[in-house]
Formats: sequence, C-alpha cells, structure tokens
Amino acid sequence: MSAAPADGPAPEGSPTSRTPVGVPGRSDIALALQLQPAGDARGAFGRVFGTNPISPAARGAFDRATGARRVAHVLDGLGPDWVVAHAVPLDGRSPDADHVAVGPPGVLVVTSEHHRVKNVFVAGHEVYVDREKTDLMARAESSADAAGRMLHAASRVDAPLTPVTVFVDPKRLVVREKPERTRVFADLFLRRRLRRLPVTLTGEDLRAVQGAAAADTTWASPSPPLTADQLRTFDALDRTATKARRLKSFWRWAGAVVVLSSVLLLVQGVALGIIG
Repeated sequence: MSAAPADGPAPEGSPTSRTPVGVPGRSDIALALQLQPAGDARGAFGRVFGTNPISPAARGAFDRATGARRVAHVLDGLGPDWVVAHAVPLDGRSPDADHVAVGPPGVLVVTSEHHRVKNVFVAGHEVYVDREKTDLMARAESSADAAGRMLHAASRVDAPLTPVTVFVDPKRLVVREKPERTRVFADLFLRRRLRRLPVTLTGEDLRAVQGAAAADTTWASPSPPLTADQLRTFDALDRTATKARRLKSFWRWAGAVVVLSSVLLLVQGVALGIIG
C-alpha cells in the first residue's frame, strides 16, 4: 500500500497519477452488509413507489459508508500533488480517520458526516443536527491529533495539521461561528475549496509526509479487508437505494402536479359556472 512521492508540482487540473490508499467506508460497509437482510423485502408495491430498501438497523452504517465514498471521490480527484488514504486505522484511543489527505496545504484529516436532508448548525465547537447536540467536532479533532502524531513519528516532519469536517447532502448547513481549529464544509464544491487553501508544506517535507501517509507501517493494523463480493454487493445495494430515492421523489412531484391540476380544474369550473 504505497504511492510514489511527486517530483514536483503539476498543473492544476492534471489527471491524478496517484493510487488512493484504502477502501473508503470499509468498516461501515462491512457493518451495513452484516445488518442488511439478504434479498429485497419491499415487495412489488414498495419497489414501484420507492420504499427505502435499507433496513432500519443498517441505515446508520449505510449512510456513513456512502458519505465516506462521496467525499473520497472528491479527494481522489485533487490531483498528483496530493496523497490520499481512506479508512485509516489509528491508535485505538481515537476514532479511525475517514480520510487523510496530504498536499500543499499540509495534512488534512477529513471526517465525512452524511446527514441527508437534515439541518446542521455549527457554533464554534458545538454541532447540532436537527437541533440535537453532537460530539462531532471533538471526535474529528481527536482523530486528527492521533493521525498527526502517527505521521510525525513516521516522517519526523512537523507538518501543519488541519481537521476538516465535511457534511454530505445536508438540507441546510449554517456556520454561525467558525470553529477555532476545524474547517467545516458541505460536499458541494469541496474540491475547489480544498485547492484554494494556502500552501504550507512543500519540497522534501511534503514528499516525506506523503510517503509516510501511503505506508502501511505508519498506521495501526487495519480491520480485515473487504472481499470483491462484499464490494459488489454494497455497490448493488447503493444503486438500489439511489433508484428508490429517485422513484420516491418522482411520485412526490407527480402527486403534487395531480393535486395542483385538480385545484385549477375546480377553480376553472367554479369560474365558468359563475360566468354562465
């Protein structure tokens, strides 16, 4: 599990020459498949009208895994000046890092939070999801600190470290007060925003930290790898869930159109009756 350090900066927009390290959402993919019953239990009616195919027990892990994959897709496209590792096992005292990205802005330890159609409110170190207080910021910073210690031990470079929390598909993200340490973004335009961060790490230091990030020996022992069958099964489940959401959205809009048309016909009928 390695990637060769870059010899120098490449033009922005160049295709990436790096192979990303790790499988994004690895442990949550395994957990979602473990909790999701085999087969499609929705029946014909549920399949036609877009009932959620993910069982309630598996939805948390499924959403975390799909969120991590969405963010990984963005990070993997940052270009050849970056090395990106996914599902990074840390020291056991801190939550594993969803993503570690090393590039000209330094070390970004990225936590992906998938809160589809939920309201997210950030006030400094406090994060509320649909008015419920969470410990997201504390967990993200704990993971970042652990990753930073392990990278420093492997590279002997004091690289600038930035915790980053990315909210995937929020209904609304409001940052009333910026956190002191952590950068907060929605997944929309994430790649552009990361590329605009100031350059803080260059030359031999950058290459040393990138080499450490890509090396197995830097991190703790990972959980068992996913099999090709597990990845295919999860991909199929993800496609089914996406199709169900689109069908549900279609029927919602179709119902609204039918109601509006009925109201307009009723109003027209009343108007014609009055005129007649």
